[in-house]
Amino acid sequence: MRRSPLPVKTRALLFDLDGTLLDTAPDMIAAANALRADDGLDALPLADLRPFVSKGGRAILRAAFPHLDDAAREQRLQPFLDRYRADIAVATRPFDGMLDLMTVCRVQGIALGIVTNKPGWLTDALLDALDLHREFAVIVSGDTLAEKKPHPAPVLHALKQLAVSPADAWMFGDDLRDIQAGRAAGTRTVAAAFGYIDAGDDPRRWGADVLVRSAHELIAYLD
Repeated sequence: MRRSPLPVKTRALLFDLDGTLLDTAPDMIAAANALRADDGLDALPLADLRPFVSKGGRAILRAAFPHLDDAAREQRLQPFLDRYRADIAVATRPFDGMLDLMTVCRVQGIALGIVTNKPGWLTDALLDALDLHREFAVIVSGDTLAEKKPHPAPVLHALKQLAVSPADAWMFGDDLRDIQAGRAAGTRTVAAAFGYIDAGDDPRRWGADVLVRSAHELIAYLD
């Protein structure tokens, strides 16, 4: 894996949302456990469900309700999302060092964007609740286009809005799909090893240009 500093020409840094920019696991898992309580089931530890958060609501429900079939879990999807929306930013915070990273980018004139598979109604509500919406020049959610990551279209759409060439941009995420989308779009890629990664997965095998274990580590690459 290449571990060279970010090039001087970097003009944009695109963030995945859950597990990269924000630690949303506590609130998403609280919503899943609320549904378990409705079924008379005990709450699951955060550590049991955390690896599934970046993979979306259906993945969380598969882990939270392994005894149910797909149809029964699908019936719980909208109630799960509604529960999550109701308490979307109770414990959610930016990962350690993320605000510092954003400040460094702002000082250096690097545009910030978000490319997430999270539905727009949840993305907007979350960023508004944390007063972060204004920090990003472009936000592409999971329903902005017909395609989602790992398809490159959301990344390319974000860069088109920024008028930035893929060669001058980075995609930063904690899931293989983030790296695949960035590479297919022609950006360089940063894997967030601090994110929601299953114990059986190894981000060193994703083919990212850079692997970081904290946002502060990425700041060092911007020097």
